[in-house]
Amino acid sequence: MYNKRVTKVKKGIKMKLQSWIVVFAIIVIPIVLVMSLYIQVQINYVNLQGNYDTVLNNATYDAIKAFQINELNSTTQNIAQEKIRDVEASVTTFYNSLATNFGQSGYSEEELKSFVPALVYTLYDGYYIYTKYNNVVTESNTINLGSTQSETGLKPYVYYSARYKKGNKDVVINYTLDNYITVFYNNGSSTYETYSGFLIDTSKTNAAGTTYDGINIDNEALSEVNRTSFEANQTNPQKINYKYFTNNNGRREKAYWDGSKWYKYNVDGTINTVDEAMLAQLGRSYQRDTSAQEYLKEAYAFTNQMKSIIGDITLGDIVDVNKEDLGITGDIGNQSIMDFNTFAQHKQQVIRNSINTNLRATIAKFNENSTYPAKMPTLTENEWSMILSNTCLISFMQGQNIGNGYYMGYSIVTNNKNREFVDPKLIYILDQDKNQYHDVRHFSASLSGNIIGYRNTDFEAQSFVSNDSTTKNYYPHGSATADYACIVTSSEITSSNGSTSADNASGNRLTDLDTILDSAPANIRKAYYTALFRERYNSYKSLALSGI
Repeated sequence: MYNKRVTKVKKGIKMKLQSWIVVFAIIVIPIVLVMSLYIQVQINYVNLQGNYDTVLNNATYDAIKAFQINELNSTTQNIAQEKIRDVEASVTTFYNSLATNFGQSGYSEEELKSFVPALVYTLYDGYYIYTKYNNVVTESNTINLGSTQSETGLKPYVYYSARYKKGNKDVVINYTLDNYITVFYNNGSSTYETYSGFLIDTSKTNAAGTTYDGINIDNEALSEVNRTSFEANQTNPQKINYKYFTNNNGRREKAYWDGSKWYKYNVDGTINTVDEAMLAQLGRSYQRDTSAQEYLKEAYAFTNQMKSIIGDITLGDIVDVNKEDLGITGDIGNQSIMDFNTFAQHKQQVIRNSINTNLRATIAKFNENSTYPAKMPTLTENEWSMILSNTCLISFMQGQNIGNGYYMGYSIVTNNKNREFVDPKLIYILDQDKNQYHDVRHFSASLSGNIIGYRNTDFEAQSFVSNDSTTKNYYPHGSATADYACIVTSSEITSSNGSTSADNASGNRLTDLDTILDSAPANIRKAYYTALFRERYNSYKSLALSGI
């Protein structure tokens, strides 16, 4: 009897255990399956997000590369028109790259445009936005503000500008990525006076332009391989001395000395002997280049002129913007726009606010005809630093279904090879005895006494169509090689020196690089600043206006 009861108890326990197992399986297994499916969906989502990021980054890089190639190999001086041409060619490259990489996903180039709310090309003195817009110009060239015809293309160029009013004074300043400005000034009259030039800390130089920050700025013996010397000897081409001069169009270009006369290249690649009018600048025998001295001399005079004309205009006199968006609060509004303590920061705030405002308006307009609303992302401070210190492309792509959500991405790629903006960090020091070039921050390099600075683009291959109708490439500095420790890698680059904020307190330092260079050997500082001033003086300025 006892054994029968024990057996029944065991059977009961066994049945209850089996029941619990069944219940557990019914409840838990679906949860596990659902969780497993959810995790897999999340993994696929993250993978797709990463893949789309890669595609967008690659397309943005390809677009910038196309822009660089077109700009550096341009043969004309009408850069204002070339900007539009080069940007449109870059946009085409961007969409071609996207379409190629999305080919297996079934997106055509036209379909992809519905997922790209904007492409922003930030340039030296302003920016283009490529997006959808209402075309208000009719076929008969009249304006129809009520037009609903939507097109995708470049919106009008936006300059980095700000307007200030004080009493009768009405001032518009067009800023750039460096210290070059154009001022439109009105003092109550019916016309505006226009001034253009570089601003400089006048306490560090003199009216003659022969010193800067305790360094003597001398004239230079410039030389490079050109297409003529390359064709004469492609194995070991000779470097030709050259000097910059101002041509009949007011642009700066190079004249080469062949030992008996000066010559220059026309836009079609042909050669002309420099005319008599230009000989007044160049001389009838070889003369060293004085561009760096001319830069300092003109910047010194221009800065003093601007101090006398608009020195009383303060940051608080800015109009047509929300001052708080520019950080203009309290006593900050009383600071002069000509104060070097605040010039760089204020200029960057103006540029940043302009891009932000127009980009938000562009995305809002895009959303009027978009199935999936695009959103303006919040850019990080490091990303804004990239935008404000170089020309770049900002691309946005949003709205593709990637499983567990919609893709929202953007990419920023800088353009460090362009004709207008001279990046202070990309002046290289060429050791002419060792035929090797270095980053200016490579203080530990054992450089010879025979050094000179050039832009990074001067060490890039140049293309031309030769006499036999074939395209050939040459290097302006011949067989000069990059120093591995500072150009290829950055293992021996000096990255900091003291407190930047403390150094900037006097207004004598506009960038971290200026602070770093305080500890550089004197010969490196001289070569660097001479090259920087020379290259800035001779770079193209589409804002260059004169007249009073």
